[in-house]
Amino acid sequence: MSGFDEYIAQVREFLKGREAREFVCPGSVDELGKGLPVRVGPGSNPGIILRSDMFAELGNPSEGSTGFILWTEDASLIRDGRVTLIGPDIPEIEGGSRPFGQILMLGGKNLSAELQEKVEEYQHISDSLEGYMVRSSSRSIWGRISREAAAKGFTLETLARALMITIKSSVPEAESMEIILVTSNRDDIRQLDAIAQNVEGVRKEIVKAYWKERGYDLECDLNCTSCTSKETCDDIRVIIRAREAKEKAVNP
Repeated sequence: MSGFDEYIAQVREFLKGREAREFVCPGSVDELGKGLPVRVGPGSNPGIILRSDMFAELGNPSEGSTGFILWTEDASLIRDGRVTLIGPDIPEIEGGSRPFGQILMLGGKNLSAELQEKVEEYQHISDSLEGYMVRSSSRSIWGRISREAAAKGFTLETLARALMITIKSSVPEAESMEIILVTSNRDDIRQLDAIAQNVEGVRKEIVKAYWKERGYDLECDLNCTSCTSKETCDDIRVIIRAREAKEKAVNP
């Protein structure tokens, strides 16, 4: 087990009794991309969204934000394609700033500790989604949607579909994926962040154990988004993956 199953249950408990909108998206990457109002893919949004060009803002530090990923080998625990939205959607918050929570839940029998960091690489996709910019550090997510994207029809379902496209394309071991997005109020974000703190502890242990098995005893906070040694760690990962591939070729 990944160690996240109990937190999936806690998220389910959080959702109980709350007024929410649900969207059911297609399961396949090709179908997910059909009809999207903006482009999705590397380089789709190379620029910065200035306040003067902003339609809406999510997770400004003054409002609060939290985000985390949960995965399980039991794909049946995850409702594939389901997006749950608690709070107003983008068209309803023109010119405003809202608190923001983003929970990504993945299921697949071949998901493992080896994929933990790979999944995390695709948690924030601002350079791959037209009209959306995000700043992130640790559990915080501070995003902006441009006026142009909003005029084209950008909604939180658009963001969810883009996340599904990116992760399912890059991590095929994710057989099912579900997303919860929260823009309701600070108290809801605080409750989710309490779960996020515990999730972060499990996540760190998973990453440490994975690298220790490969001869690297990590002594860092494991927050790659702010780490000055990220380039070195990336090089180590490339070397290890190349070695593992070579070993598999010799001993299939």
